[in-house]
Amino acid sequence: MTKLAFSKDKAKNYTLYYLLLVVLAFSRSLIAYVFIISNGFAPGGVGGISSIIYNATLASRPDLAHGILDPGITTIIMNVPLLILAFIRLNKRFAFNTLIVVAIYSGFMYLFGAVNFPKFIADDSGMLLLAALTGGVINGVICGLMLRNNMSMGGTDIIGKLIYKHNPAMETHWIIFGLDFLISIASGTLGILKLEKGIGASAGLTLVLKPIIYSVISMLVSSQIADQITAGLQSSIVFNIISDHPNEIAEQLVKRLHRGVTISHGIGFYTGKEHEVLTCVTSKRQINKVKDIIAETDPSAFTFITKAHEVRGNGFRRFD
Repeated sequence: MTKLAFSKDKAKNYTLYYLLLVVLAFSRSLIAYVFIISNGFAPGGVGGISSIIYNATLASRPDLAHGILDPGITTIIMNVPLLILAFIRLNKRFAFNTLIVVAIYSGFMYLFGAVNFPKFIADDSGMLLLAALTGGVINGVICGLMLRNNMSMGGTDIIGKLIYKHNPAMETHWIIFGLDFLISIASGTLGILKLEKGIGASAGLTLVLKPIIYSVISMLVSSQIADQITAGLQSSIVFNIISDHPNEIAEQLVKRLHRGVTISHGIGFYTGKEHEVLTCVTSKRQINKVKDIIAETDPSAFTFITKAHEVRGNGFRRFD
């Protein structure tokens, strides 16, 4: 009976997990189609390259843009070699999840184009900024949730993981950012294609820089929000407490908050006095409760609080 219940729970967790995966992949494709590609943005990644290819051919060869060069098709084609490398070199579950995300994203992207789904097409700088910010914010949330759940959109995410696997000392975050930034810069080709004979220097520069600027804005917003979700929301608080009543405080922390406490021996350099130092890692929502326990037990305790960027293990997020 216990094994049956465990199997049911496992099946339920897998169902919810892959339901989330489908929702996130669908949402990402919807935002990309409505706000990003329709306005000629290329905020990094394979999706950004697909947007450049699509918009570069749309005016002169719409048959190709809506055919073999449709973003749904080019996205999956460019991801194929990266997915193969991911299955060979990286975690198989991550590779499998990424494959499903890419397939769903590409499928819906192609479907939106086939049914001529409505787009948000900006006609002035204010609306372009709104489209860039909206796309960036929502994409950042989706990307952050994907990374927290061992998923990704492939592309530069896979490249970053491959680099990190072979050289953990490298700052892969900046490598991915650099690649995405170069792709955003490449969106300037869309402006170059619009240049006409006799156009003024200022007008020409504006045409070239406009897609770059809005692509970079969208990319930066998306990156910041994704970082907050993947790292900021995982961060915890570390309390270091020097008290003459260490056992009493530790007992209350364990009893009332169900948090572990480490007791270390310390000596004050100036006074030469020996103290016990308590270290306790808590979630953000427990900060005030810890302060209350310290105030009730030993108001004169010396306490300094630091932020842990990420905590994994018993009582926090598991190691995947």
